[in-house]
Amino acid sequence: MGGVDTVSNIIRFFVLLFLQVFIFRQISLGWGGAAYVFVFVGPLFVALLPLRTPKPLVVIFAFFFGLAIDLFYETLGVHAAAATFCGYVRQFVLAVLEPKDGYKVKASPDGKDLSPSWWLAYLAYLTLGYVVFYFSMEAFSPVYWKQISLKSLLTTPASLLACGILVAFFRPRV
Repeated sequence: MGGVDTVSNIIRFFVLLFLQVFIFRQISLGWGGAAYVFVFVGPLFVALLPLRTPKPLVVIFAFFFGLAIDLFYETLGVHAAAATFCGYVRQFVLAVLEPKDGYKVKASPDGKDLSPSWWLAYLAYLTLGYVVFYFSMEAFSPVYWKQISLKSLLTTPASLLACGILVAFFRPRV
């Protein structure tokens, strides 16, 4: 990563951490005394890392982002695990979605260099992976598969919407 990429990613780390902890943590919707809809922007941090970032660095950066969220949420590594998983599967998502002619050397993962449909699919896969892994680790038992599924199905679109709005506002230069 170049100097500009490094600085922009550090700034993005702290901005997304701030938004997750102080804004999106306050959002939880539900019924019957249980919350089912949350907003997570952790997948956005992973998604916006430059496409040519080495895979081990993506996993390490994702882990530290999740760990930072855990420090504020007091969730004992659940976000770190979900973010690390997200960082790990990113390489597979990129391989599945790779255009026929491959990625440009300086391709931006925020959709400027790739189609909006590519960007939406890319972010949706990462967000779904993050959310399902998060709720699976939170419950830590397959007995709660209905709650995990319901929370995942409701949280994923809410998180995608929030991430889409953030990208539209900030349009990072990756």
